[in-house]
Parts: sequence; C-alpha cells; structure tokens
Amino acid sequence: MRRAVPYLLLAGAALFWAGNFTTARALRDAWRALPLNAVRWLVALAVLPFTWGSLRAHADTLRRHVLWLAALALTGVVLFQTFLYQALASKTVVTAALIAANTPLAIALGAWLAYGERLSGRQALGIAVAFAGALVVVARGDLGALLALRLTPGDLWMLAAVPCWAAYSLMLKRTPAGLPQVTVVVATSALGALMLLPLAAWRLAAGDVVTLTPASVAGALYIGVFAGAQAFVRWNRGVAAVGATRAGLFLHLMPLFAALLGVTFLGEHLASHHLAGGALVMIGLLLASVRGREGRT
Repeated sequence: MRRAVPYLLLAGAALFWAGNFTTARALRDAWRALPLNAVRWLVALAVLPFTWGSLRAHADTLRRHVLWLAALALTGVVLFQTFLYQALASKTVVTAALIAANTPLAIALGAWLAYGERLSGRQALGIAVAFAGALVVVARGDLGALLALRLTPGDLWMLAAVPCWAAYSLMLKRTPAGLPQVTVVVATSALGALMLLPLAAWRLAAGDVVTLTPASVAGALYIGVFAGAQAFVRWNRGVAAVGATRAGLFLHLMPLFAALLGVTFLGEHLASHHLAGGALVMIGLLLASVRGREGRT
C-alpha cells in the first residue's frame, strides 16, 4: 500500500487541477487571468500557515537555493497558471485539456535532454496509450473533431503553458535533500505571489474588471485552496517519490476527470468515449508506472 501512496497523491493533484480548468472556464467573465492567479496564490498561502515554521527552520537552505525557487515560482506559479487562465478565457475546457495532454511528452523530452533519462519500451508504450486515451476523451470519440481544430490565440496561450509546466516538474528533481516538499510549495507560492501582485495591479489599472459575487468568490477560493495549495503539495510529493517522467503521465487523468466532473456537477451524460478513453488512460498509466522485473532493485 505504501508504494501506491505517491500515485494516489498524483491522481489527487490531477483531480484538483481538472476542477481548476472547469472553474476557471466558468469564471472567465468575472475574473481576468492575472488578478485570478494572484488571488489564487494569496488564498493558497493563507491556508498553509502550519508551514511557516518550516520556512524558518530551513531558512539557510532556502537562501542558498533562492534562484532555483524563483525559477520554480516563475514557471509553475506565474507563467503556467496565467497562460492557462488566459487560454480558458476563449477556449473550452476540452480544447485546453487536449493541448495540456501533451505535457507528459514535454516532460519526457525534457528529462532526456536535461538529465539523459531514457524511456523504457514500456514507458514509451504507456505514454502513447495514455495520450491516445486523452485524445478519445477530449475529442468525444470523433476524429473529425481533432482534424477540425485550428490554432487561435487561446491555443497559443495553452501551447506556451505546456513547456512551463514541464520545466517546473523537471526542476523539482533538484530539490535539496532534507527540504520538505510542503516548504518548497510555500516558498515558491510566496515568491510567485510577490511576482504576480504588481502584474495584477497593472492589469487592474489598465482596465481589467473583477466582478465579485458569491459564486465568483467561491470559485476563487476553490482554486486557491484545492487547485493551488493542496494540488501542488500532492504533485511535489509525488514527483519527488517517482520522478518527473512517470509523474507526468498522471496529467493524462485531467481530461478524464474533467469529463467526470461535467457528468457529476453539470448533468452531462456519460458516453462511450468517456469509458473507452478512461480505460486507455488507466492502461497507459499502469504500463508506464509499474516497474518490470528489470527495473526492480
């Protein structure tokens, strides 16, 4: 059971991030990208107060690795999330999830370029099968829906987000020994919020309007608490345990979870392409994450 814990953490992060896609799309008329992202991380910091003592305890380590932390904050907190929210202002969750399904491939390529990590035949097959499953889900089983896609500014924002998340995940491999992942999340969240606040203020001064209603406030709180704090803690711990390439495969669960959230909360019907795509995703994850005999120690 202990071996399954990292994979459960990664699956939980994917579920919360699927909710992030859906909620951000619903809030597109109430929030603009930069103000929403800034509020997200302020909320995330507010619900992680128990880690501030850990920041003080690891202050020397954090100071020695401040440039690494700043790079994590820039790629994972500032750029990826802002690009995602900018994309969802004009693109549906389905299209954004389709593009995001390429992230594990970007992580695997980056791991090969940066660390010389080679994919086993089983991992390569798992990536291909899981990616095919993600395509089935987001295209609703219709190949024509994929062929009809045209690049728009929203597509380009999402394409720019993919390498940002890949870089963030790969840099987690350099986490200093003895530095808790929760502490890394808080430190990068704080740095990211400091970067975002002046940008959000600039956009508000330039005319971005925020509409505060009970629904828009509740949505922002969900994004901050679950898609922000809780998801990042789970993701960082999972990556630290199983590596960026294997963890990246769990991003294929986001389109599947997004479809399930639509069924549960929006009254959408569960179709055959959901079941077929979900089965392919799970098979791909098992192929790529379960070690063969040659990989055991």
